[in-house]
Amino acid sequence: MKLVCLMLTGTLAALSSAAHALPKVSEKVVYYEIAGQTGRDLYAEMGRKGPRHGFMAKAIAQTQFKHQVLGKMVNEGGTCRSKGGGFALQITYVYPKPKSRLSGELGRRWQAFQSDNFRHEKVHGRIAKQMATKLDRAISRFSMKDGPSCSRAMAALKQETSRIMARSIVEQKAFDEREHRQGGAVERSVVSLVGKGG
Repeated sequence: MKLVCLMLTGTLAALSSAAHALPKVSEKVVYYEIAGQTGRDLYAEMGRKGPRHGFMAKAIAQTQFKHQVLGKMVNEGGTCRSKGGGFALQITYVYPKPKSRLSGELGRRWQAFQSDNFRHEKVHGRIAKQMATKLDRAISRFSMKDGPSCSRAMAALKQETSRIMARSIVEQKAFDEREHRQGGAVERSVVSLVGKGG
């Protein structure tokens, strides 16, 4: 249950002429298959097949996103602004999925566990979308007096967008720390799946 920022692509030299009022956000869900006859089996499979988190660790579920700065910096009458500027965000939620239908008590425990996965990752997605809205607003409204190259203006905008991203990363990490603490929501969810007898 982690968030991963996969890629930062594009610069203000990238072209985007379409007018916009909000960031361009897309979301999709993908699953990786697991198998098992008990909660412990399923949990072990997630540890083997889950999305990578860091160099060695695996996550149960994950929120991944790619993002891109849109627009180009132009100088109009001594003022540099982002023409067609904005922000695009692509969010991918990754979840485990049993190969076969689970029934009975295990099926009920799995449904509760998966619902909590959805809840957790949707918070990561919401924080990312809030960041995208702030970035889109900052980029599209940016203007600054500068020379023909707009070098100072581009540096200033990069600094502002970096601040917004840094604040969002802090918020994402704080959420994970709350959720993953001992006795927290993630631990309770795993224990409810595994059960006392596995």
